[in-house]
Amino acid sequence: MFFKLTPVAAAVLVLVTGHAMAANSVSSQYQNGTGNTADVQQIDAAQARVQQVQIGDGNDTAAFQQGTNSFIDQQQNGDRNGAYGEQLQEVSSTITQRQTDQRNNTHASQSGGNNNRITTQQSGTGNMVFAYQDTQAGSTITTNQAGNNNEITAEQLFGGANNTSQITQRGDASQAFSEQVEHFNGQILINQDGTGHYAYTDQRYGLGGSISVEQFGQFNTAQMFQDTQIDSHSSISQTGNFNEGVVDQYQGAANIGAVTQWGDRNAASVAQYNVTNSSTNVSQNGQDNLHFSSQAGTGHSLTAVATGNGNKVNASEFEGAKLGGQFGNGQTAFLNQNGQANSINLTQKGLGNLSNLKQDGARNDATVTQDNNYNELYFEQNGSDNILIADQRGENNYAQGSSFGSGNTTDITQSGTENRSYTSQDGDGNIATVKQADSYNVAYVSQAGNTNMANVNQSATNQAASITQVGNANQATVNQR
Repeated sequence: MFFKLTPVAAAVLVLVTGHAMAANSVSSQYQNGTGNTADVQQIDAAQARVQQVQIGDGNDTAAFQQGTNSFIDQQQNGDRNGAYGEQLQEVSSTITQRQTDQRNNTHASQSGGNNNRITTQQSGTGNMVFAYQDTQAGSTITTNQAGNNNEITAEQLFGGANNTSQITQRGDASQAFSEQVEHFNGQILINQDGTGHYAYTDQRYGLGGSISVEQFGQFNTAQMFQDTQIDSHSSISQTGNFNEGVVDQYQGAANIGAVTQWGDRNAASVAQYNVTNSSTNVSQNGQDNLHFSSQAGTGHSLTAVATGNGNKVNASEFEGAKLGGQFGNGQTAFLNQNGQANSINLTQKGLGNLSNLKQDGARNDATVTQDNNYNELYFEQNGSDNILIADQRGENNYAQGSSFGSGNTTDITQSGTENRSYTSQDGDGNIATVKQADSYNVAYVSQAGNTNMANVNQSATNQAASITQVGNANQATVNQR
């Protein structure tokens, strides 16, 4: 639970704390101004040292050490600041806090660990920091704030070692939260520069996890959560205004989730559950782009790139206007959109399916469903208002095609084994439909011109069909049974 120490609470805390010096301990306090309060306790802490300096009026400070040879250094410069440091059974741990200006507030606490470091530095007005480490060894929390009304919370909890949580904020009204539980060699880095940013991270029972957040601009939001993972990575980098990135990784190993967004009002949500060797990379450049993806199983990989405005990817089973997602083992998808208002709806189930889609232009739409095992789809749409509908079921089916122009439609259905489909469209208003059932069928459709229509229906074994249309308003139908 995140704890925030208000200036009033800090003042009450230091007033009720007793002043007792432990043997062989050193305490140095310096106060200059009116209404300052300082308090020190050191119990069974040989050679422990506390140094507190206050300059200004209305400042509060307190330091408490028990059973350690640790060191606490607190300095305040301004008015209405509040500082509190506590190290219970810590050994060779340090707390350093610096505050400048007014209404700043810090709280640093270390419990039953050793060789831990907490460093806090604030400059501005109305800033607030809470840092807490429990049963950690060699862990570090470093925070840095410059500006107004910023807030930082960092927690590294039970039984971890060599964890690092570093938060840097510059600007106004930004918030950052960090938490690591039972983690070893975990690293959380948050850097926010601008106004109104929000970041939340969480690492739980993993090993070697890493989270990195960078936000520049105004009112960007990042949320990342990693659970029982091993060597997982999460990275969100946002530049612009009102962007939102969310990464959820629960159980698994060697997971990677990355969201990079440039522009305004872009949103990306990535979720990976119970996955091993899963990877998701999302990059959006422009305005009002939207990405939803989720992966469950083993060895998934999804790469999506969107450049332009209003592009959408729906590959999630619980988010988005059109539900999709990746389920099963070993799925791979590469999605690339360049232009405006392009849309991809992707669903992959089974083992070893692959989908490679590229859309350039405006208002192109692709709906792809892959089920069963080892199906492959390669398709490109370039122009405007083109539509791809692909449904691959069975095993080892292959589809390749392209649409160049406007208003073209390609509909591919494969439901057997080892079927092959090759389609190409160059022009406007063309329609190509390919249906393949059973096994080892091959279909070729080529359209060059406008408003051509081709229909191939194969429902037996070892059949071949080829349609070539040049010109306008041609129609061709092949039925093989």
